[in-house]
Amino acid sequence: MILLLVILALICVWGFEFSGYHSDYLDPRYTTAIKGVFTVLIFCSHIRGYISLSDHWSNILYNTVFDYLGQLIVAMFFFYSGYGIWESWKRKAGYAQSFFKKRILKVLLHFDMAVLLFIIAQSILSIYYSKTDYLYCWVGWTSVGNSNWFIFVILGLYLIAQFGLLIQDKMGHGGILLSILLSTLFWIWLRIVKEQPAWWVDTLATFSLGMIISQFKPILDTWFTNRTHHFLAIAVSAVVFFSAYKLFKIDIYGGVSCLFCCFTVLLSSIVKIGNPILTWLGKNAFTIYIIQRLPMIVFSHWGFNQTPAVFVLASLIATLILAECLSRLYSWTDTKLFAHA
Repeated sequence: MILLLVILALICVWGFEFSGYHSDYLDPRYTTAIKGVFTVLIFCSHIRGYISLSDHWSNILYNTVFDYLGQLIVAMFFFYSGYGIWESWKRKAGYAQSFFKKRILKVLLHFDMAVLLFIIAQSILSIYYSKTDYLYCWVGWTSVGNSNWFIFVILGLYLIAQFGLLIQDKMGHGGILLSILLSTLFWIWLRIVKEQPAWWVDTLATFSLGMIISQFKPILDTWFTNRTHHFLAIAVSAVVFFSAYKLFKIDIYGGVSCLFCCFTVLLSSIVKIGNPILTWLGKNAFTIYIIQRLPMIVFSHWGFNQTPAVFVLASLIATLILAECLSRLYSWTDTKLFAHA
């Protein structure tokens, strides 16, 4: 299994460049490739739930890596979403007014199309769920074998961002502050009121962090043009993140995930990665995420998971094919439904 991480590392080397400071480190040209890396890591983490690995040292190392990373592998997706939304608001007139249809409804439609595939495929295999699962699976509150919590949380954060954008449009300020406040209440509702597992909320705060970084990036860039300041920021972020992770990982995971995002962003300001493979994976990250468990479920039902190597290879190939097909279907439906939104 460790071979998967070795292959990922080799892919990252292709196009790797130690560039020194560059101010476009949060440009989609580079963040898409980074999302591609984390997309692979999520696949590698999820597939562990469908196979039994031996006690070989390589498998122990593999599990150790993902036990250490934990929920941090999704943190950058929340961060980039928050950052991208605020950047779009700053650059696009009328963005707040079109946000609900072009972002929230579009994501929900894409997710539901994938959920429908899960239901159909598993019905053929005589795999069924409760009525409650079928009722609430369409918004990600329950699962029918698919990954769901991320979708429910991101949709909730999108709704919160919608309010923030409208307030920002109307008043000229206060949008981010309102989003942070509502996100905090969202966290309380999920974790304390509804008693959802910790992983539902562990990385939620990174979404607001992305919005904050977008707002203050010009100031940060001015400060980072000084090489001493830039190097100091990277060094401090590394020390603080790894120290906080070791000492307070469980207690303040939300804070640790924000530190992880800061460290990753600062590291990306001196290192560029990017190639056609990572770019494709990054562009299709959402589709790969929501569909990857379907091949795993089907191949497990057929007994492929008794041979981990075959199961992993078959699941990977099927996931990539399904993701490409779904992406093309999404493009068609988006053209029909959202092109003039």
